[in-house]
Amino acid sequence: MDYRWTGIIEFVNVVEKGSFSAAAKALDVSKSHVSKQVRALEKSLGVQLLHRTTRKQTLTNQGVDFFMRCQKILQNLEEARNVLGEELTTPRGQIRLTAAGAFGEEFLAPVLADFLTLYPEVTMEVSFTNRLVDIQEEHFDLAIRTGLPDREHFSADKLYSYRLVTAASRSYLDRHGVPQLPDELENHNCLVGTLPYWRFRSGEDIREVVVRGNWKSNNGRALIKAAEAGLGILQVPEFYLDYATTDTLVPLLEDYSLDNVTMWAMYPSQQYVPRRVSLLMEFLKQSLRDSPKTA
Repeated sequence: MDYRWTGIIEFVNVVEKGSFSAAAKALDVSKSHVSKQVRALEKSLGVQLLHRTTRKQTLTNQGVDFFMRCQKILQNLEEARNVLGEELTTPRGQIRLTAAGAFGEEFLAPVLADFLTLYPEVTMEVSFTNRLVDIQEEHFDLAIRTGLPDREHFSADKLYSYRLVTAASRSYLDRHGVPQLPDELENHNCLVGTLPYWRFRSGEDIREVVVRGNWKSNNGRALIKAAEAGLGILQVPEFYLDYATTDTLVPLLEDYSLDNVTMWAMYPSQQYVPRRVSLLMEFLKQSLRDSPKTA
């Protein structure tokens, strides 16, 4: 503890209440204690703050300036305590969140709107982008991403798991045949997303197969439309098939499909996570599990 600041509360109360006796009563301590603390404060500062007489105390010139600054500090401290208390009962404040574009727009945005309806004192700033965001450098509270996060720099909570689906249109398969093994994809036009490889289950392991094609997009809906047009084969999370016209795409390589790909809520590694952020993570877990689109 820095004892140079001993006596600030007593000093401010003496000035506000008008006397040492009134300050002692307000603080529920003895008058001698208040006097001792104020004298200790003056000694540590090396200045006299109060002119003392038998009837009253008045501020010195230095005391006026110091009182105004200390009063402001104590008011800010009290406000901070009140805000923290309200945060424990009524979450408030801003959450900055980033997520992949198509997923965020279609599936996440409605959930976030529901969360704000439940907690109207919270504000949300959302960035839907497929760019790899440095959430610490860009001051995001939360990033919704697939894949294994870098646990050295970030903490992560599992939101839910989904299935990866490989599929193509009937017209494409009629022209080019149906691949029976992941390796046969090298003979097909693959509609490539943000990664140059697709993932498949191989026994207990996960295998990555490099794919190539004449169509590349970081947007799930664009991949679906290209596949429906008969352009090639795609691999997307199963919930993206909601964009497809009913029965236009045929699932492929189902014996090799991954059915437990994790969606993560990633946040900067720190000791304290604001309650509004932890509440949002729990809300996302429940909502995405219950959603017919992502179930």
